[in-house]
Amino acid sequence: MFNLKIFTVFLMLGSVLSAGKLPVIDVFYKDKEPSQRALKKIKEVLQDFDNAYQIRYFLIDAEETNAKIEEYGLPSTHFPVAVVIDGKFTAEIDGKTIYFVHFPLFMKGIGRHEANWSLNDLKKVLVDPSLLTDENILPVLDEAAETSECEE
Repeated sequence: MFNLKIFTVFLMLGSVLSAGKLPVIDVFYKDKEPSQRALKKIKEVLQDFDNAYQIRYFLIDAEETNAKIEEYGLPSTHFPVAVVIDGKFTAEIDGKTIYFVHFPLFMKGIGRHEANWSLNDLKKVLVDPSLLTDENILPVLDEAAETSECEE
């Protein structure tokens, strides 16, 4: 069955490709086990989109990454992972605000820094970037609900 939304995205991506400039995905990660586990799954999703986006990776703890973190308004304190799509990390999906900052849902139970996004949410936004909001909003961690410290 013909899906107009997907067709529109492909038309949009086609015009971007013909202009010679791909939208950029910046992935931020740490060189620690929990972040590496999340990064592996994120990379699996992104491999299906490597022809539609320019994908870059940034080690959060590297000094040269600080300017990018500040540019996007990512947390100035500890965060384990983030995905920024053409400068945006906040989306509206099915009436819910999603933040591509901190650990995705499949890492539930990791402790501190659990987020509200799934790998499926990421796929939806990559197919339909219009789901991204104009304003980036950082998630607020519920410090009182923490059961354990982040494994990092």
